[in-house]
Amino acid sequence: MDRADARRLSNALRDELWSQASEDLLARLVDRGGIRVGLNPPDHTDDEELEQIVWRALCRCGLESTAD
Repeated sequence: MDRADARRLSNALRDELWSQASEDLLARLVDRGGIRVGLNPPDHTDDEELEQIVWRALCRCGLESTAD
């Protein structure tokens, strides 16, 4: 991923989190140590709401095909 794509994804993810994330999801991210850790949770953590927000951000940037 180049810097321009990373910047677009970062902005889209920020917008999705602040406009769509529940207070519960934001609290879970804080409990995990913040957004950096929250986006890379341990393998046993299943967070469907976070996955949906990240997916929408990827789609918004046109990067969904690189998500595999």
